[in-house]
Amino acid sequence: MDFGKRQSRLSSGWTQAAIFNAMLLLLPVLAANVVSGVFAARDFPQTPRPAALEATRAEIKSQFADLAVEDEQRRGHWASLVDLQLRERNMPAARGFLLAAPEMLDARDREAVEQAAPQAVPFGTKDEQLIGAALLFLPNDVRVRFETASRPPSMDLGETALIADIEAEPDPPVESTSERVIFPAERGFSVLGSFEDLVRNGRDWLAGETTQSFSLRITGLGLLTDQLDAPPSVDLREATSLLKAADRAARLQPEFREQLSQDMDGALSEPVLRAAMTEALTPTSTTAEQAVALEEAFLTSLNVEALGPLYAQFAQINEIVDATGPVAALAMLEHVSNETDLRRARLVAESGGDRAVALEAITGRNVLYSARTGVELSREDVLEIMGLAAAAMALFWMVMLSFQRYMRSPVRMLEYYE
Repeated sequence: MDFGKRQSRLSSGWTQAAIFNAMLLLLPVLAANVVSGVFAARDFPQTPRPAALEATRAEIKSQFADLAVEDEQRRGHWASLVDLQLRERNMPAARGFLLAAPEMLDARDREAVEQAAPQAVPFGTKDEQLIGAALLFLPNDVRVRFETASRPPSMDLGETALIADIEAEPDPPVESTSERVIFPAERGFSVLGSFEDLVRNGRDWLAGETTQSFSLRITGLGLLTDQLDAPPSVDLREATSLLKAADRAARLQPEFREQLSQDMDGALSEPVLRAAMTEALTPTSTTAEQAVALEEAFLTSLNVEALGPLYAQFAQINEIVDATGPVAALAMLEHVSNETDLRRARLVAESGGDRAVALEAITGRNVLYSARTGVELSREDVLEIMGLAAAAMALFWMVMLSFQRYMRSPVRMLEYYE
């Protein structure tokens, strides 16, 4: 009888040991699958998920609440931020701070703004109603300044001037990185000029003067819009215009500019283009003839099949412009160091609109970290998490059972009574 019990205990011990070792092997595998699945969901895809947009919108509102000061000073502080953006001719940011009134004002003012919104602009959008109601809480001079700035129907403050002849100027060294490049407000803006304008820059480039290869190639690529079959999501002229202006004002991060240059090398190789341009820009031809030849040089030098990475980034830039306008898009682009940052910028711009512009005006690059992925676990992720939990519980049960057997062992009992 004792021999049978001993055999049963040995068999049970081997079974428990086998299960314990199996759980030790299984747990890391399950944990790795869960972690990889969750972290893959935390990436920023080309097109933001609805959950990511909602989570980012909530984070932007939370950051505005963090910008608020003590209750008795809240309204004055908020009004001063609106006034500051008006004085800096940043109308989108001024609107953004008006839209942030519910987050930045105290509870009583917040309730009053929300109640006044439907009557402020009865037939407007929710944002228009909120701006109309928030205006009532501004000091008279700030409110008049906002209304005066809003009067031109087709032009925003900060977008009323155009860079003079940007497409015809060479690319001089930029002394200040704080230069503000201003665009017209219309959708599909362009500062590229024409191939005739590009002829002079092309001559300078071939002669080894100050014209930069990046600006030259991005301009030529944008001017080929009508000859290229770009995806519907890409406004080639708009994206290249913004990049050219940002580069001319030294507002591109070196890492991002280098990445764009590498993508450009695959689609429009500098040595190939230089050889084609040398043949096109003959001294005996007129400027008009050289312009035609220059366009042909760009076309023959272009590797259309390698444009995919550039198109993907151009599409992100287009979406930022759509959500915030060209001036704000340029400010957002200034903080982008890589493709992930570009996707963050798009997510923040789409989620916040003018609110994102206002937040960028105060927090700078930190606005990119408002982006949230809004992780949505799939059914497979949930099953893997449940499996991981079950394996962990089984391992815990094995440990407790082994501890219980140890406590009940004759040796342990003898030690206890001694």
